[in-house]
Parts: sequence; structure tokens; C-alpha cells
Amino acid sequence: MGRFVKVLLMGCGHIGRYIYEALSPRHEVVAVDKGGACPEAPAQDALEVAVGGYDLVINALPGSVAYKASRRALEAGVDVVDVSFYAEDPFSLDEVARRAGARYIPDAGVAPGLSNVLAGRIVADLGRVDELGIYVGGIPERPVGPLGYSITWSPTDLIEEYTRPARVKRGGQVAAVDPLSDVELVHSPLGLLEAFYTDGLRTLLKTLDVPNMYEKTLRWPGHLEKIKLLRDLGFMSEEGDPQPRLVTARLLARLKFDVRDVVYMRVVGAGGERKIQYEVLARPRERWTAMQIAAGSVAVGMIYVVKDLEPGVTPPEYIGMSNRLFPRLIATLKQQGVEIVQEVVERRAL
Repeated sequence: MGRFVKVLLMGCGHIGRYIYEALSPRHEVVAVDKGGACPEAPAQDALEVAVGGYDLVINALPGSVAYKASRRALEAGVDVVDVSFYAEDPFSLDEVARRAGARYIPDAGVAPGLSNVLAGRIVADLGRVDELGIYVGGIPERPVGPLGYSITWSPTDLIEEYTRPARVKRGGQVAAVDPLSDVELVHSPLGLLEAFYTDGLRTLLKTLDVPNMYEKTLRWPGHLEKIKLLRDLGFMSEEGDPQPRLVTARLLARLKFDVRDVVYMRVVGAGGERKIQYEVLARPRERWTAMQIAAGSVAVGMIYVVKDLEPGVTPPEYIGMSNRLFPRLIATLKQQGVEIVQEVVERRAL
């Protein structure tokens, strides 16, 4: 893809700063952020900035305003790569984008995001997939503090992961399960981890014809036993004055430790006698955290595929299915220092 004339980056927080510095050497990037966190970024509301005249918008805003911002850019006919996570259905923007002739890639982060890309690749390579599992975690490189975890994002959103029912597919039907109902031990390059259900399948529930699918988030062993105790005792409840959940969130916010992070993901699919597994590993580099590198690199990679898409919504799994676009995205991730390993297993009678 050729050089963009101008890229508008909405939001310059944790991930936005990485995107800004990764793109600036090769592209003209204008960042807008209420806090003016990026160099030379005007402290301006992204919902008010004029989007006309830009070739691409990268949306790295908080989920509370991200949907409105993407819709606004698409209505103006500008392509959007969206690294944010919001509650609305991304496909509800398909007609808006098509009508304006704009292309939209939602969920362009780690999970959802890269997890979807690899899931789509597995389905494309296997043809028939009976079961698909996603395991992903952004964790300290060693257990730390009373929960073996260091808070790197909103503690209120973290509590949501442990309390909000997670959608999975079982026997072809979508079901909502208790996130802590089936804690599983997982062997990884980092050591033994534990996994619990989270609601991260998103568009995969609609786009992939796989009868059994789930996503699980990873933590160091012992973490979930303590979390379940807190939840069962009512510390994550919304009932009461003050709400126990709000008090717990304030206490969890203190659990920030000076420890390096690591991002590990495994996406595994099985169909018939074949199984394909991808492992992803990102570690901190210079002043960047592993999560900044992993999530920011996906958004950076997406700008090199978006112009080859048709107008409308293209979820990341469709990019994974493309023999032309998938290698292009993976090459960008490798350049940014994200390690990806594929393993293929085939059972054959001798």
C-alpha cells in the first residue's frame, strides 16, 4: 500500500501512543485526544474534530464513545480501523459504511482482533472445524501481589470480566455461562496458567460455522480461587450503598506493581483428524509494554490491508481467511516484534 496523505488518530491513551509513534515515521499522522497525550496532539474532543480530508481514521478511543466516533467517520466516507472495544454490534455499521463507500475493520486489537484473524485462518486451512478455543492473557511476567496480578487497566472493567456471563457456542447454539464455572489449567511457554471463560468471541459467533467455540482469559495459578471468594462474598455486587463493587474497584486500583508484563495467546482449532494451533507471544521493549506492542501492532498492520477491502464492515476473521491479506498482516506483526508460531498436527492410521 502506498503512503497515506493523512491519518487521523482518535485517542492517544495507552495503545494510541504506540500507534502514533509506530506510524509517524512513514505517514502523516494527526492525533486528537482530550488529554493531549501524543506529541503535538491538540486537546480536542474526537467527536467534534472534522474528519473530512483524511484518508484513514484509527479509532483508539474508550468504548463509551468509540462507536459514535467510528459511525461519524464512516458517514463522512472515511475508512476506519478500530482498536477500541464497545458494547454495540459492529455489524450495525455495515449499511452506513456501504452507503458512504467506506471500509470498516472493528475489533482490531489483540482479543478480539488478532484472535479473530487466527481463528479465521484455522477455518480457512481446515475447512471443517468442530471446536475452536482461544486462550489469551496480558499478565505480569511473574505472579505479584496478593492476587498474583498487576492492574494495568480499568478495575471496574476487570470486575466485569469475572461477573458478566460469557457467550460460548455449544452444539451449534450460543449459550451464556458463568465465567468462573470451568477453570482450566493450561501449560504455556510461561509456565502453568489457569484459564476462565470471558465474553470475547464477538463477531465470531455470527461469522464462523463452528459448533463449539469459546474464549478463556489466562491468569497465574491461584488468582481465580481468590477472585471467586471475593465474588461469592458479595464484594463485586452492585447492591448496597455504597456499592460493594465500587469499593472493590477502588481497592483493586491500588494493586499496581513495577513489574514487566507479557502477552500470551493460543488459538487452537480441530476438525476431523487435524488440529492447527497458533501461539502468540509479545514482551516489553524499550519504554513500551507488551500489551501496547501487541494491540498497537495489530492496528498498525490493518492499515496495510484496509484499502484492499470492499466497502462495509470486515471483521478481522475475514482477513485471516484471505490468502493475500493474512501474510501481509502477519509480516507487519513480526516487524513490530510480535512472535507467532504455528503447529499442525495430523492423525493418520499406519
